Amino acid sequence: MEISVDRVLNAAVPGLSSTTMRAKMLFLGCYTATQTARRANTVWSHLCLGCHYHQYEIGPTHDQVHTWRREVGQVAAALTF
Repeated sequence: MEISVDRVLNAAVPGLSSTTMRAKMLFLGCYTATQTARRANTVWSHLCLGCHYHQYEIGPTHDQVHTWRREVGQVAAALTF
């Protein structure tokens, strides 16, 4: 999904490659449909939390990861149009 976000933003504003993904997610709403930008930001946030949980926290469930993966596919497809 990050590659899709990069492609959209590089087409609109070249030179954002060194910008953080958090900043790119904020920019995304200006260059794509609001709903798509919100979905991208939401699933990206969930993935970040799921990948960076601590040992004392319960990690994401199999169903959550499956749902996030499906959502990433849908968001990436929406960003390619």
